[in-house]
Amino acid sequence: MPEVRQIIQDYVSAWNSSDSEERVVLMTKVLANNSLYFDSHLPEPILNRESHCQFIDRFRNKFPNITLSLTSAPDSHHGHFRFNWQMLQSNGDVFVKGCFFGEIDDKYKITKLVGFV
Repeated sequence: MPEVRQIIQDYVSAWNSSDSEERVVLMTKVLANNSLYFDSHLPEPILNRESHCQFIDRFRNKFPNITLSLTSAPDSHHGHFRFNWQMLQSNGDVFVKGCFFGEIDDKYKITKLVGFV
C-alpha cells in the first residue's frame, strides 16, 4: 500500500499547519468523515473528522511552536499501518514522542488512529 506514506505525510502536514482552513483541506483528504481518534491524553475518543480538526486547533493554539515529525517510515499491510513520531519544540528539544497505529479503508482514508505516548 504505497499510498499510505503520502496519507501519513499529509496527516503530519495537517498537524503542522498554522492555518486552520488548510488543515481542514488536508484532513478531508486523509480522514474518513466518521474516523475515530484515540489518544491516551483524552478522556474519550474523538468520533469524527470535524472534532479531530477542532482538537488539533486547540492543541495548536496552546502550543503554536510545536511541530510533529516522523521518526520512522510508515509500515503498512492489509489496510493497517503504524509509525513512530515526535513533537519538537522550536529549539529542537523533544516535547513528546510516541507511536500511532491505525486503519485505512478502500478509499485510502484513515478510519481509525490510535496514539501511544
